[in-house]
Amino acid sequence: MRFRKYARKHAFNILYQWDITGEPIDRISEGYWEHLSKIYQSVINLAQDVLNKLEKGEKIDYEIYSKKFEAFADEEILPDKLRKELYAVYVLFKLIEDFHNYYLATVDFLSEPTKKRKEKISELLREITETLKGLKSLNKENSEQLNEVINFVENLKQPETIEEARKQENDFKNLVLQIIKPILKEIKEFSQKRLDSDLGQIKEYANRLIQTYERHNVDIDSLIEEHLKDWTIDSIGSIERNLLRLGTAEFVYIGVQDPGRAFNDYIDMAKSFVGKKAAKFVNGVLSAIFK
Repeated sequence: MRFRKYARKHAFNILYQWDITGEPIDRISEGYWEHLSKIYQSVINLAQDVLNKLEKGEKIDYEIYSKKFEAFADEEILPDKLRKELYAVYVLFKLIEDFHNYYLATVDFLSEPTKKRKEKISELLREITETLKGLKSLNKENSEQLNEVINFVENLKQPETIEEARKQENDFKNLVLQIIKPILKEIKEFSQKRLDSDLGQIKEYANRLIQTYERHNVDIDSLIEEHLKDWTIDSIGSIERNLLRLGTAEFVYIGVQDPGRAFNDYIDMAKSFVGKKAAKFVNGVLSAIFK
């Protein structure tokens, strides 16, 4: 079955919330899936909103929109692929705003040339270039277009008039928007497909994991404790505890066709949420139980 990686992550989120709040797991689960669906729909609406504005040539407040995309990029509930694209749009919108600051600094310099103002211009361009190179290292699929923007910035000449400075800003903005448009379309299409079809499969397997633990919770917790050295199930961290619960439910009661991939998913979550030490611990206990 596809999407088990995401199902495990969502099942963990629900079980973890149940563990730390004590609320009924059915209520938590219902609210969780509703919240996730709303986030996907909000992402779709945001991407479509920007695409509409670009299509109609309407003015965009890049500072406000960069913050909106940043907020969604920080949503750990979303898949990494989507978050990377949301982050890219956030950075690119912010760069348009940063280049506008370069334009304003250039106008100040043209009105009253000083060494300090010239240094400010150089510093702004360095920061823009470094940000572009950092984004390029994260988005190899857009490396060619990002290289074009980097080359544009690195080859900029000091404008002699405000009109030349304004043209530089417009040229930069147009280059960046040509990168943003296809990313926005991909964000919208990915989110729509996830919402319309994929989420059903993800939810089905995630609920199966949770329900399996619910049915066998006493046996699962006892089995985990048998493989803990000098620890009890209640004395270990909540993240580790619930990863072990889901892993044990899946390996012992459900069974997996690809245990290596399942192990990697649980280890990656432990590493991401806590650290390498926790990942090693979860791997050791689950491996012992699996064997």
